[in-house]
Amino acid sequence: MINKDQVRITLQIIVAVLLGLEVSIPPNPYKMPLIVMLVILICLKYDIPNKINVKLLKCFFKWKGGIDG
Repeated sequence: MINKDQVRITLQIIVAVLLGLEVSIPPNPYKMPLIVMLVILICLKYDIPNKINVKLLKCFFKWKGGIDG
């Protein structure tokens, strides 16, 4: 089973490789993949997908009137 730490370390390695390629090749061809990987890494670090899920569930159930909160 893959856990959060394994995904985080894998993403950090990918970002390090993309950063090395970005520095070594002049016209910056890896700019967008680097930005995407960094955004994914930041989202994983601050647990943003779970926070979005909790907020959406609260909003949905509050709208439906099922859960107080």
